[in-house]
Amino acid sequence: MTSVESLLKAYFASGDAGDLDHLGRYLRDDVILHDPNGRATGLDHEKETWRAARAAMQDLRHDVREVLSSGSMVAARITVSGTLHGTFAGVSADGRAFEVDQAIFMLVSGGKAQEIWTIVDTGSFYRQVGAFPES
Repeated sequence: MTSVESLLKAYFASGDAGDLDHLGRYLRDDVILHDPNGRATGLDHEKETWRAARAAMQDLRHDVREVLSSGSMVAARITVSGTLHGTFAGVSADGRAFEVDQAIFMLVSGGKAQEIWTIVDTGSFYRQVGAFPES
């Protein structure tokens, strides 16, 4: 396993465990984040996102399925699962379980993530937690 692969896996393990004080081990202070909610910058922003996610989904889990890396870039296919209790990213549910696919692309600089792109199967997530009716 390359160091960028280890970094990606350690980042998700830390977030899933709620160990947010240590996210700075894996992300630069000025990390740039791209996700379904848009673009944001900063370690503090990412900590708040994880804090909100863990508050609404205490059993949140990211299972890294496949990883490809080349130089300072790492890509991964991840399965995200949990149970939504409350509201996260504008979606509310009371005890609805979900399991969705996610793709991550992480650019690493100086041993930490400099930029992260996240692609999530949000349609599947919305259906599973009852945010919109089945098609």
